[in-house]
Amino acid sequence: MLFGGFMFGPDLDIQSRQYARWGIFRFLWLPYRKLFRHRSRWSHGIVFGTLIRVVYFTLVLALLISAGVYLRALWTSGPTPTFAEVLQAWRAIEAGVRASVGEHAAWAALAGLWWGAATHTLTDVAWSVLRKGSEIF
Repeated sequence: MLFGGFMFGPDLDIQSRQYARWGIFRFLWLPYRKLFRHRSRWSHGIVFGTLIRVVYFTLVLALLISAGVYLRALWTSGPTPTFAEVLQAWRAIEAGVRASVGEHAAWAALAGLWWGAATHTLTDVAWSVLRKGSEIF
């Protein structure tokens, strides 16, 4: 939950503390910042916000790992792995993770990420209501 709130929250779409906490890895979030408008339903949405960030981050990591494997094959003058070999490696990683942390760890991690981001969004909504409410009086 703390990682979801401090590092993986909705404000990754702007120059924010969450964005700055990624340090040298901030570049991973540059396309995300260009794709999503701040406080849109896609970045701050209670239901889809976290899910979109998880899918985005997974795709970015997959692309970086694929590029690394391809560059390693070029560097060593070895054959580039086929799609079937890459899929087999991902399945082996998945089986290893399941064996070491259990069947439901991914769901628990997603729930923690969601709750951390949801608290941010709910705080933003509450703050906006309080601020607009004080303008009425």
